[in-house]
Amino acid sequence: MKNFVYLLILNVLFIQCQTPHKNQSRVIFKVHKFDLDKDQMEVSFEIFNNSENTWKGGDWSLHWNQFSGSLDQSSLPEDIKIIPTKNSQYWQIHFGSSFTVKPGESIKLSAIQKGIMRRLVMGPVGFFVLNSNGNYLYDLENQIDWKSAKGIDRLNIPSAEERFNIFEGITKLPRKNLHWVIPTPKKLINKNSYRNFPENLKINFGEFSEKSEILLNHLQKGLTTQITKSNKNSQINILINNELGKEDYELKIKEDNIYINVSNYGGLFYAIVSLNQILFNAQEEKKGIPLLEINDSPRFVHRGFMLDLSRNFYPKEKILQIIDLMAYYKLNVLDLRLTDDEGWRIEIPGLPELTQVGSKRGFTRDENDRLFPMYGSGSGKKDTHGSGFISRKDFIEILKVAKERNIHVVPQISFPSHARSAIIPMKVRYESFMAKGKVEAANEFRLHDPNDKSKYTSAQLFSDNTICICSPSAFRFFDKVFYEIKAMYDEANHSMETFNIGADELPFGVWKKSPICDDYINNSSDINSYQDLYDSSVKRINKTIVSNGARMAGWEDVLLIHSEKSQSEIDINKNLLDIDFIPIVWNNTWGEGREDMIYKLSNIGFQSIMSNSSAFYFDMTDDMDMENPGLNWSGFVNYKDTWGTEPLNVFANKVKLKSLKLDDNDFRNTVSLKEDAVSNFLGIQSQLWTETATSDYHFDRMLMPNLIIFSERAWSSKEDWLDKKTAQEQEPLLNKSWNRFVNTVGQRHLPMISKLYEDILFDIPKAGGIIENGILKIRQQFPGLHIRYTTDGSEPDLNSSLYISPVKISTLSDVVIRVFDINGRGGNSINIKQK
Repeated sequence: MKNFVYLLILNVLFIQCQTPHKNQSRVIFKVHKFDLDKDQMEVSFEIFNNSENTWKGGDWSLHWNQFSGSLDQSSLPEDIKIIPTKNSQYWQIHFGSSFTVKPGESIKLSAIQKGIMRRLVMGPVGFFVLNSNGNYLYDLENQIDWKSAKGIDRLNIPSAEERFNIFEGITKLPRKNLHWVIPTPKKLINKNSYRNFPENLKINFGEFSEKSEILLNHLQKGLTTQITKSNKNSQINILINNELGKEDYELKIKEDNIYINVSNYGGLFYAIVSLNQILFNAQEEKKGIPLLEINDSPRFVHRGFMLDLSRNFYPKEKILQIIDLMAYYKLNVLDLRLTDDEGWRIEIPGLPELTQVGSKRGFTRDENDRLFPMYGSGSGKKDTHGSGFISRKDFIEILKVAKERNIHVVPQISFPSHARSAIIPMKVRYESFMAKGKVEAANEFRLHDPNDKSKYTSAQLFSDNTICICSPSAFRFFDKVFYEIKAMYDEANHSMETFNIGADELPFGVWKKSPICDDYINNSSDINSYQDLYDSSVKRINKTIVSNGARMAGWEDVLLIHSEKSQSEIDINKNLLDIDFIPIVWNNTWGEGREDMIYKLSNIGFQSIMSNSSAFYFDMTDDMDMENPGLNWSGFVNYKDTWGTEPLNVFANKVKLKSLKLDDNDFRNTVSLKEDAVSNFLGIQSQLWTETATSDYHFDRMLMPNLIIFSERAWSSKEDWLDKKTAQEQEPLLNKSWNRFVNTVGQRHLPMISKLYEDILFDIPKAGGIIENGILKIRQQFPGLHIRYTTDGSEPDLNSSLYISPVKISTLSDVVIRVFDINGRGGNSINIKQK
């Protein structure tokens, strides 16, 4: 959502040198000094030409993306010119005649960067070289060197000792103390006894036989025991109990048979995945199948995950994998953000420009063929996550697969804000038809006012990302997109219960100098202001959605006054209190005054969904580690923050408030959720915004195990420690419960993910350690993963010493520790400094 920008000013010194012609052409960005006193860095760019072409001075330019502000032209040699772009995160530098680089040569630029790079993902990415006539594009690999920089000690990067202290209270537990299922069932009675693991099992699906294939696949997953369906002599029996809720289930594992009681397919599906988790871990632990009884039901109706496909695109195969993971952890709503400023990601029949232009990013002179590069998407010549879209056929398949797994898919089409990837393609369409003299066709779906002189800047620094809602063509466009998407749902036999219009972060100042809007307001008896204009548009599209049997959802921004306060606005717009709308409430950064917004909206009658940026945004990084992906505009959010959030009262976690140096007095004027409004609180939703998910590795690190941890809050009951009223009373109970949970994740679920989903590169957090009186002591986030260490300063690998318990060492070198999963994949290492 939000994005902060640094100012970058370069003083550049060029040095020409030779380099061996052996590697891919690349740029090495090196930080020589972090100067926090001046809020700047001493850096260098070393550019290697290992192509077969000469980059002739005066005929080439270097392009890249970076979360930064601007270059100071006066700091550059006269022979180097900054080429202006439409967004300060896209950089272009043109090299003059004195900067020819032949194959096998390199040049080095020494520079001063204003602003401190706090994480590697905030640094330069997506380099490419272009010649002046545009017929030569060459993508460059990039590398960031920073570990030897002066001043690094002032960045507050968590040390091994600090991590050791953070993980205090986390100790490895015996398996008998672990949960058998995540999310934790509402009630589980463990008989502390086991039955033998048979070679074969038979299951009778009864009246759910039509769904037997998908259910059997999920039950069989990862098991060596062969499970077959049978109507006779079955050991797994499904019984109907109509008194249970549609997602409730009862599971009883007895000496002779296994019994499942449900009223609905949703409950049966969740019983099956719970049984699979139990059987899989019982198989791995070789103790037999535990005898137990589970009575389970979800705490919240809405247990969602939102995936941003616009900033960086992930294809059908990845989405299907996510759906499978969601189902395994009992999440039931997938909100697909299919459009945003940086990419249109779904095929709309009849509007080919949306995908021909709006789904692509790369070098472009006029954006008639694609959008300009963002988030390291490069030149556009090679496949990156910057380009791509879901075809109509693939979207229908996604809907069908999701339905089989009890997941409802919500399409999110941002209107009227965050709409640049629609505006630009429709502008191309307009100009194409105008060139052919087809004026009516040109104006049919036009989204911009060509004479609009309004001045505004969006949160992501765009000045052309908002649809002109004063023209009928804007609503023709919305209706066209809506009905085409609805047709996909109808074909997939997947009910479109909700349509999400996004509509977050509408920039202040839009439409104010649009001649079309001036005429519209002047000729409308019931529209007297730009707020009225916006309200009218919301009601108009709401009517389309509701009249087609769906409900309209969007971010809470829709219901707030549109003012200069922007994201600080807290006043609810009384003119929209009568619309059927589901606010998804995201903006609750601690200390900014909107922590209680969801309770306010629920109390006045809106059925609401909590999507707190300070707890449920997977792209919020957890600390100041340079190697973490993600942003931190809503603070640092770690796994414990997500797990420790109480949705019905975010102020209840006194330990969290204490860590923020806040207390009840700071929130004495906030609103609480009224008892008679609890039914309006539909549930919670997690989000993964993909600005920094530029690779599968970064994406997976932010997805998992975040998804597992979030599922605990979405499904499971309120934590008992929350009944205590002070941080002092809560903390020991909180830590005990947290320790049991992270042990279950580390000893059972991450190994399970490693086997069932081998290609998921889930986050392996750095461990923490100290050397105390010659004894090496190590703690980690998820006990059960393997820790290896070296005593000579080298990077640990699978041949390095395995840490089991505190061990005596004798070395003057740093001890390097690294965590590995069961497949041998290692996370980032960390050094324990000798004192």
